[in-house]
Amino acid sequence: QESPFPSFGTDVFEEQGYVSVGGTTLSHCGYVDLMLKKQLAKQSRQISLDSNLSSVACRIVLPNKTTISVSSSHLAPFKHGASTRFRQCQHLRESLLQESDNMILLGDYNMRQSEDTSIENILGIDAWKAAGSNFRSKFTWDSFANKYHEDGFSFRARFDRCYVGGENIRVNRFGLIGNKVVEGGSTKDFLSDHYGMIIGLDVDKAS
Repeated sequence: QESPFPSFGTDVFEEQGYVSVGGTTLSHCGYVDLMLKKQLAKQSRQISLDSNLSSVACRIVLPNKTTISVSSSHLAPFKHGASTRFRQCQHLRESLLQESDNMILLGDYNMRQSEDTSIENILGIDAWKAAGSNFRSKFTWDSFANKYHEDGFSFRARFDRCYVGGENIRVNRFGLIGNKVVEGGSTKDFLSDHYGMIIGLDVDKAS
């Protein structure tokens, strides 16, 4: 969750049963937060990360006793930021692996298609690809349709990513949320300039 100020996630989503679990950290644009359902949050603890990673993370023990490291990130922007994003992903993986071999890493990675192979080699399975690479759910940025930035250049991109690693996790679906105009709104009335991701996962019981 990208937030305009540190308490935004808690202020907005607490009534829906979510709490902040990874702490909030400053990114190049706003803050990064990680929200979990309250019941699940009771089985989690924060993972301490270097502030330069623009990420927050936690370790979760699921009811089936499987342990997962989960992170939310807002990585370095722009095409020329590829080398910084590569280093951020390397360090993020190292930090999460200290807690569990099972990992879910997601957020606004500002990723370009040319970076796919190198980042998958670090972080693991690309959830969109694992779910079948459906073109209808490919682009998390579509400024042809989404006029959140009224004077912006129109293009489509898959900036936002979810990566999954570990023997106990499998992707079963991938979709988008927030990719429709808010009810009663105009073409500029979207929840965000980015669309959200919905990922379904099967998690095996720890052996």
